[in-house]
Amino acid sequence: MQLNPLLQFWGFNWFPAVLLLVPITGGHNVSDKGANTDVFCARRLVGFRAKPAPKGVGEPKTWASPRVPRPGLSIVGRHLTDAKGLRLHDLFNTGAFVFFPPFCHRQYIARTGKIHYVETGGQEDLLFYAYEKPVILKHPCRYQIALFLGKTVFLTTDTFESSLKPLFAPKHLQGRFVFANFPEQENWGLPFPMDDSYKIINLPGLKGFLIFWNDNNIQFSHNSGQLVGSIAVKKNMQFLHNSIAQMRVKIYNVASHDNELAILTENGRFFYGTLGLLSTSIFEVTPEDISINNTALMFRNVGFIFVVTPIQDPVFQAYDFHVCIINIQKLLYQSEIGLKTCKAEVLQGNFDKKMHILDMGDTLYLYGVMVPQPTQSPIPIITVSNPHSLGIKLKMYEDGYTYDGNIQFKINITLMQQYLSGKAHDSFISNIKVPSLSTITLDLIDRGLSCIDLQPPTGLISIGCNWAKRIIVRNSLNACSKDILTPVELQQNYTYLLEKETYDPSFNSRSRNDIPDQSIMYDYEELGCPQLVYFNNPWKPVIELWEGSQFVEVVTTEFVLIEKNGIHTYNYSVNVGQAACKSQAQNWTTVMDASATKNFQAWTRDIYVTCHELNASIPLLWPHLEYQILGGRTDNSIIFHERNGFYIFSLTIVDPFYSYCDLTTSFAIYVYGAFPQRVLPDYPLASLTMFGMLFMLWLGYVLPKLSSTEKGKVIVGFFQQLWRPSVKKEKRRKPAHH
Repeated sequence: MQLNPLLQFWGFNWFPAVLLLVPITGGHNVSDKGANTDVFCARRLVGFRAKPAPKGVGEPKTWASPRVPRPGLSIVGRHLTDAKGLRLHDLFNTGAFVFFPPFCHRQYIARTGKIHYVETGGQEDLLFYAYEKPVILKHPCRYQIALFLGKTVFLTTDTFESSLKPLFAPKHLQGRFVFANFPEQENWGLPFPMDDSYKIINLPGLKGFLIFWNDNNIQFSHNSGQLVGSIAVKKNMQFLHNSIAQMRVKIYNVASHDNELAILTENGRFFYGTLGLLSTSIFEVTPEDISINNTALMFRNVGFIFVVTPIQDPVFQAYDFHVCIINIQKLLYQSEIGLKTCKAEVLQGNFDKKMHILDMGDTLYLYGVMVPQPTQSPIPIITVSNPHSLGIKLKMYEDGYTYDGNIQFKINITLMQQYLSGKAHDSFISNIKVPSLSTITLDLIDRGLSCIDLQPPTGLISIGCNWAKRIIVRNSLNACSKDILTPVELQQNYTYLLEKETYDPSFNSRSRNDIPDQSIMYDYEELGCPQLVYFNNPWKPVIELWEGSQFVEVVTTEFVLIEKNGIHTYNYSVNVGQAACKSQAQNWTTVMDASATKNFQAWTRDIYVTCHELNASIPLLWPHLEYQILGGRTDNSIIFHERNGFYIFSLTIVDPFYSYCDLTTSFAIYVYGAFPQRVLPDYPLASLTMFGMLFMLWLGYVLPKLSSTEKGKVIVGFFQQLWRPSVKKEKRRKPAHH
């Protein structure tokens, strides 16, 4: 069926609509005036339904309610009708309403905008969740976006504040989506008892928090599954059970958010707890049971839980949603569980909800702040989720007082790669060539339920490329500064010629006669003015590392370069043997032969292999070959042939331990000072020169002897006659002297 493309998205349509919130009420009559009362304290609702309007009566009877609506929830007139004339009391009569107990801080029915939906004609199949228990998946960054997976599937962008059409798949696009289990042959942690298969929840933030749960039990790991343990159940701050499995209840739904956990059982009992590094426990916080009918849990933010139940409309395809909002902190303080005051007043970190980048060999300096409550002595703890890659050093000290006179503690945090910390065994350190991620968290030991508002600050550390880094080639002497070329000239479609004997487009450094001379357009925008290089001097580029607009250092590590057009009229000053290689060194020929990339981009840090270590797979067999790697421990340099002209080089840092970034740049040089190329070949020119010298020697020997004979006098007289006219002409040109 053709749907409106402007309104359709993922099986349902978008259109702004007026939000109409209808509270679940019953008991007393609803007053049109209303009153500011709290639904949290309302008596529990029972299965009350409003009666339909009597025939012939335009106004339906009001429905009973023990409390009046909450502020902000509007009832239009004495009854509600939608775009098709369906009255609200008719919706009540469908029996679709699920009533929630009075501990809901706020509850409402989301029923809006159905007139704008395009009804479909059955040319699609509704999506549904393959498992029996519904679940809500929330977007990790935009909390308004969530996906409800149950008997029907919904995607909301306003936290279920409006009616939604269920998602569907057109019949002509149907397929099969299958999850596969990861191979279980490898064991990365200590074994833990499993009474059945488990579902796993990976909490947002990459802290390594994992929740394992099934119908009978729930377990928790704070280090990515290396250690897994049961979650204890407490009552009045005392341990009641070692695990929820001992209570013999069936778990219906689980939700989590940062360091919080909520559990809903099949018999409607509700549990809440906090996830900690040293201790994790849950409390039963509801005095009465929750009615369950395709119900799912979702954390809106810290301390607020949404209990969401979709309600099918008898007329429209769009579903309504009954939402119960539970204020956990208010509920805990009103319950009798012996909740104590949080031990800390302030717990902050300058890394909270931020990402920091740690490149190869870099160091990060962060800090945290803790202010204890008076007479309390909380113990802070700082952890990283990936200690195999990230090392940490700490220093804690008193840093003055707050305005209230409490001591303020500051924690200096130094982060580096674990292999640089000097505190870990080689077997513990991860592969330093591979980028990785870790989180850093500042928490309190035994933080407990009393610190709901004091969530531990957490930051993300990316051990990888710092994209602000770049390299440039220093260009202090160039052709523009010496007036050989001008920027205006180079920007006006400037071209230069590549002689066919000087370049090889296949980058094999061979002279080829099967290719023509090539005209190259100079790219001034990328290359700027070319650097000047004298042909007879050994040359090596000076590379600068920059981070954004800040100069960092001169790069001295290994790098390679190659002329981008295939010019090969240059050599290297050092061979493999002179570079003290212990194995055969790589070169551009071997790299391109082994790579699918047959151009100047073939040689990168990922495939670089040093020759200064013994390698049985590539023994040293040809020490006389050129060593084509610059920088590092050698004094290798470039020596140009006797050719004046442009060279466009591509330069790449290949040392895998210098940076995780693929640091590469392009630059131009202009080689000058070479003599013009000779027209005649060297051998004929040398022969002609030798012949002329021998002829002059012969004349010097023969002429004196000829002058003593008559025949010789005739010959000498002939040459004299040739000389005299030229001398007379010179004399005539001389000006007269006065």
